[in-house]
Amino acid sequence: MTVRLHLRFVLAGIVAGMVLMPGCILIRTTEHRISINEDGSGEAVLRLIDLRSDETADSLIQRDFRVMLSSYEREGEDTFEREGRAITGKKLFARADTLYAEITYTFTTLMAIEGLHATDEELYVVVPEGREVIRTNGEVQPWTADAHRIVWDRDASRLMFQIREKQLPPSTSLAPLYRELE
Repeated sequence: MTVRLHLRFVLAGIVAGMVLMPGCILIRTTEHRISINEDGSGEAVLRLIDLRSDETADSLIQRDFRVMLSSYEREGEDTFEREGRAITGKKLFARADTLYAEITYTFTTLMAIEGLHATDEELYVVVPEGREVIRTNGEVQPWTADAHRIVWDRDASRLMFQIREKQLPPSTSLAPLYRELE
């Protein structure tokens, strides 16, 4: 099966090893909280909300879960470091039928934040078709016929946005499998 990871923005680095997965891990919502220092460095928290498998057989869902755990625990940090970011914390947790992953990292420049664009006047993130902004402290603006962008003033010190997939294909929550490990 072709891997179609719906892991927006910075997630690609932390789960770089997941591209080898036979199934597909879907993420319903991502939340980004970014604190920027005057010199352009800072710290960010990426929260992945509702990790799911698109497989249908129990054994394949369990395989997706095992591979995801392995990738989450052992891989991604090198990719982050090559891109000017350093992971300072990771945690997985379940609430009801929802599995969350949270990654905290520092960055040396704004250019290290995947998906963030900086001009002399503003900072912005493009939100492609198929995704919607749930909340933000920026301003949502039309961008192209099928996309929007979230815009902040160039001197903003805190950026926050939460983006959700408008539709997910049939999938299964990985939270019950995680709870079995606890």
